[in-house]
Amino acid sequence: MIARQRAIVIAIAILALATRILLIAHSHGGQDLQVYTYFSRLALHGHNPFTPPSGGLFAAYHSNSPPIEVAVYAGLLAIHDSPTTLRVLFALADAATVLLIGLCFPRPWRWRLPWVVFFAFNPFVLVSWTTFAEDKTLLFLGICLWILALERGREWGAWITATALTVFKFLGAFALPALALDTYRKRHWWVLAPAAVFVLAFLLSNVPWFPHSLAAFSRRNQRLDLGYPIHASPMLVLASLHIYAPVEATLLTIVAIVAVLVAFFARRIEMREALVMSLVAGYLFLPDDAFDRLLLITLPVMLLLELSLARWVAVWAISSVAALGAVVATRGAPHALAGIRGPLRSLFGHDGTLRHALWMILLTVSVFAMYAYDRRRARAPIAIASARSNAATMAS
Repeated sequence: MIARQRAIVIAIAILALATRILLIAHSHGGQDLQVYTYFSRLALHGHNPFTPPSGGLFAAYHSNSPPIEVAVYAGLLAIHDSPTTLRVLFALADAATVLLIGLCFPRPWRWRLPWVVFFAFNPFVLVSWTTFAEDKTLLFLGICLWILALERGREWGAWITATALTVFKFLGAFALPALALDTYRKRHWWVLAPAAVFVLAFLLSNVPWFPHSLAAFSRRNQRLDLGYPIHASPMLVLASLHIYAPVEATLLTIVAIVAVLVAFFARRIEMREALVMSLVAGYLFLPDDAFDRLLLITLPVMLLLELSLARWVAVWAISSVAALGAVVATRGAPHALAGIRGPLRSLFGHDGTLRHALWMILLTVSVFAMYAYDRRRARAPIAIASARSNAATMAS
């Protein structure tokens, strides 16, 4: 039975990779791919990517990624200087995620199989991260590794993953206070050892192109100061009510992160929930959220849930409609639906409109409603309890 399950997961991973390669061959990615390629090419050719030449393809404020990410992409472009190289990396990361969840997560087969099928072939995942070519594939793989390390009780693994996500995209920093508290509860002052490694790695990661690399911090924070929300940001709801101000994004983010830490300190949530909710708190209120980032905070919440057949049907239906809405809002109606382009535009709106944002937020809201329901019904979501039980059984 186990050998058969492994064969099925490997087959799904191969088909997932093939599907993504096919999409890569018939699409050109989005603006983020151009940003990754442009600044990485500057580094490849000996220029400082954090002080780009004036009049270049992108202004300096677009160079807001950590130096490690730029260096990794530059190294890949040195092998084959094409945006497709980065897209293949993202596709491989998705295939690795399928294998990780399908083969390594300590969850029942009835949980793992529908999850990997969803991630491998769901149109919203494919449109958001493959058609538009986003590094969120790498980040979600890291989040899955972090959750797996926590479920298997691998403390160093959790810290190494948190460190990697932080130096690569600042992502691990959101949940770091909770991770430190969790480690202190278990090992007391031993927490200083992984914390010291984290600090050292973070400092060393900023050595390339120092001190100009530090500009990435201020440039990334500029997204909180937008005068009006864009793309599919949930803050468009406040803007439509004429009660939006840039300071609200900063305040709501800080309050949400602190609230998660307080809940974890009070033992109202456990570490995996604290990790996921810290990521949500760090991203949900940004005024430049697009559907690719909303997906990044939605999928980890789904990892906490036990999804019944009815829930899977709802998630597939909502996300499939969202995929169509994302394409229509950003690139127009697909050729096969050109005859109803006008009604589709009226239904889904344009990028940056409230209507577009509501469609893109719908999956996130639905998944959060499921999580809230499970939280109210039990002390912890069923998938969390199941994973805890399975991990304990494996350990014994």
